[in-house]
Amino acid sequence: MAPRVDRRGIHIHDFTDEILGQEKFEASVVKLAESSGKSVEDVRETCKENLKEIAAEQESWAISSWDKICGWLGRAYKLDVKPEQLERIAALNKQSTLVFLPNHRSYLDPLILRSAMQEYDFEPNHVLGGVNLSFFPMGTIARRNGVVFIRREFKDDEVYKVCLKAYMAYLVKHKQNLEWYIEGGRTRTGKLRPPRMGILSYLVDAYDEYAEEDVLIVPVFVGYDQQYEVGAISAEEMGGKKAPESVSWLLKFARAQTVRRGRAHLRFGEPLSLGDALAQTRASSDSNDARLAVPKVAFEVLHRINNVTPIMPSALVTFSLLDNDDKAMTVDEGRRVLKPLIDYIGRRGLDLSEDIDLEDHGGLYDAVRTLEREGVIRRFTEGPEDVYWIAENKAHEAAFYRNTLIHHLVNRAIVEVALVRVAEEGADDVAAATWEEARRLRDVLKFEFFFPRTKPFADEIAAEVEIAYPGWQSETFDSAEILSTLTKSKLFVAHRTIGPFLEAYGVAADRLAMRDANEEIDRDEFILECIGVAQQRWYQKELYSAESVSRDLFSGAWQLASNRGLIEPGTSDLAERRTAFAAEFHEANHRIDVIRTMARKKEEI
Repeated sequence: MAPRVDRRGIHIHDFTDEILGQEKFEASVVKLAESSGKSVEDVRETCKENLKEIAAEQESWAISSWDKICGWLGRAYKLDVKPEQLERIAALNKQSTLVFLPNHRSYLDPLILRSAMQEYDFEPNHVLGGVNLSFFPMGTIARRNGVVFIRREFKDDEVYKVCLKAYMAYLVKHKQNLEWYIEGGRTRTGKLRPPRMGILSYLVDAYDEYAEEDVLIVPVFVGYDQQYEVGAISAEEMGGKKAPESVSWLLKFARAQTVRRGRAHLRFGEPLSLGDALAQTRASSDSNDARLAVPKVAFEVLHRINNVTPIMPSALVTFSLLDNDDKAMTVDEGRRVLKPLIDYIGRRGLDLSEDIDLEDHGGLYDAVRTLEREGVIRRFTEGPEDVYWIAENKAHEAAFYRNTLIHHLVNRAIVEVALVRVAEEGADDVAAATWEEARRLRDVLKFEFFFPRTKPFADEIAAEVEIAYPGWQSETFDSAEILSTLTKSKLFVAHRTIGPFLEAYGVAADRLAMRDANEEIDRDEFILECIGVAQQRWYQKELYSAESVSRDLFSGAWQLASNRGLIEPGTSDLAERRTAFAAEFHEANHRIDVIRTMARKKEEI
């Protein structure tokens, strides 16, 4: 590899010699040889091959080519970024190695991030990506631009693990910024997926063993007004198979970017010190194991991404049109849905990607036009007023856009459902009963949303109820008053936010209750069964939300059932507990129906 100079002026020669010459690495090689029964020389040779496979180079011609590709493939979007955020990140980069951990929505994500960072003279990040994207010619250019292609599966390959950790330590030592996608794969529903912690654990190991200076982790949000891939993702959610990446796939994807699709939104969250995270973990634990910090860091990154996620016009438009009994909506009807929501967003001080004025066209109208052009929304113009609705078989695509905002509303939705239960069942202590139900719903939804610990969550719920229902903690606030207050509320969100999740979970719980408690259940087969049953129930109008027919949501339901010990056979009360699990969702979906009815009455006024 030809010598080059990194951003710190350090001359980097053949990295394999440097890595293989380290005492710690040599000790690992010896240990691997002993455990595998192979010779030290054979293991060392395998390490050389692995390092060659993993390692990326950064060459000026490739960087220049890559930057042009970034501009070409990203031409469908106008970039929305806050300069003050990038300026702060650039200042931090003068003192620290940065690790950028964005969410993952599109194949364009690394290109959009690179385009924004070019203006602030950042050297290209070393981007860790799946080897499935290393096909010629893009793979060749990407590798020489610093893209590190890693295997999708290597859990049983101890030699590969050691090499990957050593290479990451090498990059950190030479102050090379890193980048990978904390969700692993692209989101299938529009909201954040649970974190994939494998690569983060290797970074923690590398930092703990080799680093002499702190590393800052930078949470990043990337989002789009409209995405070409959403159609394919939606089809996969309904049971379809993912098309493999290839040259022909790339050409088709590139052609799709000739159409303007609005804006690409980029936000940077508060950086997280990896050194501080490790120190805090060790201070609160009897163990010195650095990896104990990994889940804490991962979930904190997701929290910080959610905190800086802007609310986009496409999310507001789809929020208003979904769960509308398949009815078309006039502009005035859309305003009645969105006005209390936008007021609420203002009271919370949440980030709107642009100024929204319900009385003029602006961003909302642009979003409608874009979604209409892409076939997600239909419009009828030959009557007295234009009316809009979600196009047939496009509910999943619409939900993808709506779901970018629902994490901002999940606490509000939980409060609505909790208060309906308290109103229906009565309670001597309204505040205590509301909190108990909120905590139960948090447990139900814990694999879909990222909640804080008990005390901060309690504070958030209390603040949320106070916004909507002042005085709720007073002794005089009884069940009858709750129902009256709920009825007068201008804003209802539960049916449009957590409703589809509870519906999908209800389908899965029903199917689980029907299974023989003594038989093993295959996960993939069960999820396909749920997709088929939910599809039928949707056609029969027994479900309110078409987006409930979702592989991802049924996977979440499976995870919750497994967490509660409802999957594996063998316990005498398993059938009874499965039945109770199904009843839990029948009750939850009943309360969603109550909220939906209240919302309909308000929206019709």
